[in-house]
Amino acid sequence: MIGKIRDTITGLWPVLKPYIPKRGLVIGVVVAFLIGLVWGYGLDPVQFYNGDPSRLGQGWQDEWVRLIADRYNLATSNSVVTDEFRASITSLLRSVDNPSEIISRLGLSELNEFAAAAQQGSPNAPQPNILATIRPWILGTILIAVGLVIGSLLFGFYISPMVVEPIRKRIRGTQGTDMAAAGKIEDIKKARQMAQDLKKTEPVSELGPPVATHVSIYTPGRAYDDSFSIEDKNKNDEFLGECGAVISETIGSGSPEKVSAIELWLFDKDDFVRTLTTVFVSEQAYNDPAVRSKLETKGDLVIAKPGAIARLETNSLRLQAQIADMAYGGGDLPPNSYFEKMTIKIQAWRRAPGSAPAPVAEPVAASFAPPPQATFAPPPAPTYTPPPSLPPAPQSAPPTYGGGITPLRPAPRQDDDPFGGTGDFTPVN
Repeated sequence: MIGKIRDTITGLWPVLKPYIPKRGLVIGVVVAFLIGLVWGYGLDPVQFYNGDPSRLGQGWQDEWVRLIADRYNLATSNSVVTDEFRASITSLLRSVDNPSEIISRLGLSELNEFAAAAQQGSPNAPQPNILATIRPWILGTILIAVGLVIGSLLFGFYISPMVVEPIRKRIRGTQGTDMAAAGKIEDIKKARQMAQDLKKTEPVSELGPPVATHVSIYTPGRAYDDSFSIEDKNKNDEFLGECGAVISETIGSGSPEKVSAIELWLFDKDDFVRTLTTVFVSEQAYNDPAVRSKLETKGDLVIAKPGAIARLETNSLRLQAQIADMAYGGGDLPPNSYFEKMTIKIQAWRRAPGSAPAPVAEPVAASFAPPPQATFAPPPAPTYTPPPSLPPAPQSAPPTYGGGITPLRPAPRQDDDPFGGTGDFTPVN
């Protein structure tokens, strides 16, 4: 169950991310809340008046009971104790916590009978504990943080597009009067024109005509978070998924942000529990081990340069993102560390069930060359020189036997092969 929830959140993250408040904003709101608690409880606490005696501290409740005892003793000495007066004493004692314990502790025995009657309706005194003390700090902090995130999501999804944007357009006009709005409109026009030009002039890919072609343009200072739908116009604009590009990593400080990595993402409606991502990174970011290890968790890394291609594939969609134009920024930062501009052409195809993956482009090599490898030459093969040939052994004459003795010779061997010469068997005696 937890795994499914995690996968669902991961799949919806590109949609939710633009409306999630920044970490610094959440921390700032929580710190402001804690400062308010310190001010309200310690520096300038609320002062109560005309409150019930049960809300007073224990010392002031004891003082309240002493005043009741003085009133009763004065009425007794003047012999004006009536039934109505006795009922008022009982009612006053009900206003404190545990009147019997207070009267017993203070030694006011003349009020014992009134305390016994008042004890039945008196409130129970709250018992202080550490949890009640820290509860406003912990519970309030959690509620403020969660409420801020939920409120930001509700504002981004419902209030802003339905209320804020219409009012803003009415005040500024549909074309916008500030530089940011005018620049954004110009980017949109430029992207549309470039997309039309690409569709007219670009040769057909080996995958065939794409079902969607979009152009994403990054310029400094723009709230860069493009999102495009993937629809098949040949099938009544059937919705297949979404894709887009968003800032993934920055370098340095100041405004506008210095973007060093742009993340491409693909969402397939038939595989809604996950969103595939890949990243275009600057040369400096790729060569930095810390930054590279951080970005590698988001997907494959492709060094940004004109013509660089990144691909993403699901069971039913293929997406190809190619850098059509880009330039690195200068200044005090390291060279080739952030983008001054970038134009990304994004195309998507339907993938037939069971089709083979698209051919993968050759990986883009890093800007640094690996150190030369040491070469090892094998030792020459040993040569074998045969030893000099030995002189032939002298031939000795056969021995002669004197005295007419004839040497013994072995008896001729009998042929014991029953197979006619195919074997030679020696009989066992």
